[in-house]
Amino acid sequence: MPTPLSEALATLRRRHGEAVIRSGDALGGIEAWPTGLPVLDHRLTPGGLPVGRVSILAAASGASGRLTLLQALVAVASRERTAVYLDLVGSLDPGFLADLGADLSALLVLRPPSGRWGEGFSMARSLVAAGAPWLAVALDSRSNAGWEHRLSTLVESVAARRAVCLVSAASPLPLALGYASSLTLECVADGWEEAHGDVLGLRTHLTVVKSKVSTPGETAALLLRYPRPFAAAEAVGRPVVVDLTATRKVLEVTAVASDIPAVAG
Repeated sequence: MPTPLSEALATLRRRHGEAVIRSGDALGGIEAWPTGLPVLDHRLTPGGLPVGRVSILAAASGASGRLTLLQALVAVASRERTAVYLDLVGSLDPGFLADLGADLSALLVLRPPSGRWGEGFSMARSLVAAGAPWLAVALDSRSNAGWEHRLSTLVESVAARRAVCLVSAASPLPLALGYASSLTLECVADGWEEAHGDVLGLRTHLTVVKSKVSTPGETAALLLRYPRPFAAAEAVGRPVVVDLTATRKVLEVTAVASDIPAVAG
């Protein structure tokens, strides 16, 4: 015998379609976009960046590696699909992206007037709603009023279109942005990697400070090795993200096996 609840469900499905109401156990797990970096895909996030959600690389102003990592990942995405780069910082260097291995012909760069975050979010939302599957957003520490609602509509489009959205932002995060995040990774610099007076890259730590898709608190040490197109007697190559945590563990195990104290640092 029909109950008031079953009749209400039937009415909603007839009016709006079967997909509007589903049992919770039919929703499935969190889909992820594999970055190709084991430190992200296996150590810090389950399978990669979550699809249909906003992820954030957060750090205080100054060298941290968050922007380099953002651009390295959008370069990977551009080799697979159309990618959108919302440049609210105004400092994107196409040459550096090319050194990172980006397919510039598959990359759409949005540059709204300086400081107008709201217009930028609206532009990005339009492209995501039209089917752009991957969005990178580079923010600085300045903002103006009135962008929070446009951010919320962008988040809705990312969820509806099952897009990947990765934001590089300065800490402390604006409340609206922090609330919108399903995954926040904090980047803290640990010094430059140098050889013979030449800067080869930046050592940084990534920590999961917020996650709706995994367990917060996981951390890893990385080396963001920069492209070196002008280095003498060295082949030009893409930057390498080295998992220093794993490397140090291997060194410690080797040292113990050899009965030689591991060198700290």
